[in-house]
Amino acid sequence: MAATVRTGEAFLALADRRLRAYGLSAGARQVLAVLDGDGGSLSPTTIADRLIITTASMTSLLDTLQRRGLVQRTPDVEDRRRVVVTITSEGRRVIRRLLPEMLALQDDVAAALSPGDRAELVRLLSTLRAGITAASETTKST
Repeated sequence: MAATVRTGEAFLALADRRLRAYGLSAGARQVLAVLDGDGGSLSPTTIADRLIITTASMTSLLDTLQRRGLVQRTPDVEDRRRVVVTITSEGRRVIRRLLPEMLALQDDVAAALSPGDRAELVRLLSTLRAGITAASETTKST
């Protein structure tokens, strides 16, 4: 497991260097990608769950993204006690420029892997992610 974590950290550090011009942390990039991929609007809790981060960390990320005009928070029309996070047109423009660069970086890094090896890696990482999610749910209920 430690090798997986170190590899992920090394990739994120490389991505941070390559994507520095955008001025977004890895977490901020992930929030924008999740919102863009889901059609534009989600609750902060849903985003936090997908990224496996705390709601406190999510609040900080959303504060930064909102100050930059990349997301907006509005009251939920069905329950005004809740908020909905929506990617703005500027946020969509940024993520749509950034994602092709991120995908190209992923391809560069994985170039030495055969298509079969890539598929196996994705399968194994998905299995680990499911285990992390299950452990997170167990932790929440205790």
